[in-house]
Amino acid sequence: MEIGKIYSLDVNEQKIISLVSEMRQLNKEKTGWNGSGRVAEKGGVDLNILGFGAEYIYCREKNLFPDFEIKNTSKKQKTDDYDATWMGMTVDVKTARKQYPLMIPKYNKCDVDLFAFFVCEEYPNYQFKGYATNEMVFQENKLRQTRVMAYCLEQNELINETELVTKYII
Repeated sequence: MEIGKIYSLDVNEQKIISLVSEMRQLNKEKTGWNGSGRVAEKGGVDLNILGFGAEYIYCREKNLFPDFEIKNTSKKQKTDDYDATWMGMTVDVKTARKQYPLMIPKYNKCDVDLFAFFVCEEYPNYQFKGYATNEMVFQENKLRQTRVMAYCLEQNELINETELVTKYII
């Protein structure tokens, strides 16, 4: 993945993203999970499309199989298996609608190895912003009051793939 590069979903990929996202949203509504753990002001299927689109792109670019499963997951309840496994590391793909820092709510602190962060200001185009390791994110000095208390990592603190491989994998 290249920092700053725009990755787009083609028309058929958008149909896949919409279908899976609609099914996930319907499942959340039927089981009473709709909005559970959400920080964003607006939820619903649009938020599912936004997030799953980035997960799909990440997996496509890394030649990994995306998670199409329809089930409720929670970092708090330890039922979220993350979005991908790459080079033996668990990866959680994060997405923002605006040029925000990478933000992880304090209540979602987890043991994922790696975060991959995208910004999607205009769907279906996603800009890759970089990687962050668990150790980079979950530090007390990164806690900030946002809509909720969250660990925040500015975009200029994110690392590229070369830095990730040389500093953290080798």
